[in-house]
Amino acid sequence: MAGKIEIVPEVPFNDGEEAGKALGRKELRRRTGELQKDKHLKPTLGAMSRTALAKYVDAKLHTPPDFVRYPELEDLYPERVDSLRGLAQGAECSLEEAAVYDYLAYRQQTEQWYQVYQLQREPGHCSGILLVGPDGVIGGQSVESGPPQRKPKSYRWRAPKPYAGLKQKRTEYPDLVLRRPRTGYIESWGVTNEKGVGCCAGNSCGTWLDEPIEDTWPIGSVPLLRFAHSIDHLAELFRRYTLHNWGRGSSVWADTHGNGMIVEKSYRRIGIRMLTGSVLWSTEGHFESPEMNAYIRAKRLEYVEKAGKHLGAGDLQYASDCAVRFTHIGELCHEAWGRGYEHIRRILTDHAPFPRAVCRHGGPDTDEYDRSVTMGSFFVDFTRNRSLGRNWVPWKKFPCQVPEGVAQYPARP
Repeated sequence: MAGKIEIVPEVPFNDGEEAGKALGRKELRRRTGELQKDKHLKPTLGAMSRTALAKYVDAKLHTPPDFVRYPELEDLYPERVDSLRGLAQGAECSLEEAAVYDYLAYRQQTEQWYQVYQLQREPGHCSGILLVGPDGVIGGQSVESGPPQRKPKSYRWRAPKPYAGLKQKRTEYPDLVLRRPRTGYIESWGVTNEKGVGCCAGNSCGTWLDEPIEDTWPIGSVPLLRFAHSIDHLAELFRRYTLHNWGRGSSVWADTHGNGMIVEKSYRRIGIRMLTGSVLWSTEGHFESPEMNAYIRAKRLEYVEKAGKHLGAGDLQYASDCAVRFTHIGELCHEAWGRGYEHIRRILTDHAPFPRAVCRHGGPDTDEYDRSVTMGSFFVDFTRNRSLGRNWVPWKKFPCQVPEGVAQYPARP
């Protein structure tokens, strides 16, 4: 049986003050100096005098957003300012110093993410799935990456066995502390927000030579689940806050009413695929919506031209592999397996040959192009507010070979 729920109010000033106390004035000033010397900021913000920088940041801090175009920011803007005031009080410094530090940290993060994608991306093969059937609304994700380089001397690669069912380890949440914002909904009530809207998967999608990330400080990102009351509303919010909520990939969203969508995004551009039947799926490195599919294709051609390569180059194999895998996952989603728990388990433990496999058992003994490993395999039950998952035990067992952990969250209001 689920335990008691404690709901506490969010107080941005207090949160900022706590962070400021943990940081302290001396450390805040030291980090500010380091950030100005950061390789991504040094040619721009780092080249400004501290006085000029403080004046620039203060102007941004005290310029209210366009509340007509972005109505939700009328709630967020004063809270973000309050958080900075709390940071200043906690660190025992001026608001000006706190704001400069926070702005530099924000810009360093966004510049670092942008620069990462000006280089060749390491391939990955994460995927997302949404099924609507007799077991309710279910969404899953397979998380892949390259294995760690170090391994036991006794390690030997073994071919995976077919899916044969899984044991479970059930866990309860005896006490759940939920944070309620001043306006809007609780963002995380188990697997969804307070209104039953949530995300079940996120897959990156490298598109080289992309545009810089929009500077939206002091707002930064907008917590869309704080405001969304349905998938249709969430889709509207995603389109409205494309510049604020930067990202590069596909994410799978659903609500308890059986509505779902996949959001395909690359910084300033967005494509949304709404659920029209009973299945949706996505995979890393692939955009399917017409506008985003054309966009990523154009970016890859631009990369080929600027890098002096051709479409048959080895580092473009990743794009081809992801398209093949996307087709295979769609095939699995449409199998007559019931659209329920067993269906999604069979998809997540699929061991088709490379590059189609959803559950990947690559390693140091496999070919270099096929060394990605399934690090985690998860799915959530939106209807019952439940999550289920398995993780790779490094060099011992793959997710498909370990018991499935089940976490049951308290019922939503």
